[in-house]
Amino acid sequence: MTPDLITAYACRFAAVSACAGGASLTTAGQWPAGVLLLWLVPSLFLIAHRARLAHTRIHQTERTSR
Repeated sequence: MTPDLITAYACRFAAVSACAGGASLTTAGQWPAGVLLLWLVPSLFLIAHRARLAHTRIHQTERTSR
């Protein structure tokens, strides 16, 4: 498992956890903390997406030519 995949999975897990925590805090009446957690979710998913793209990218130096 490459560092890019580890980053992608960790950011996805953090985004889902932040979404659940933000939703529960917001419904429990702690809306400032809940809104701050929910505000982090899109940026965490963006980081996960970019890490996934970095993993699937093929670099020119890694190609073999015959």
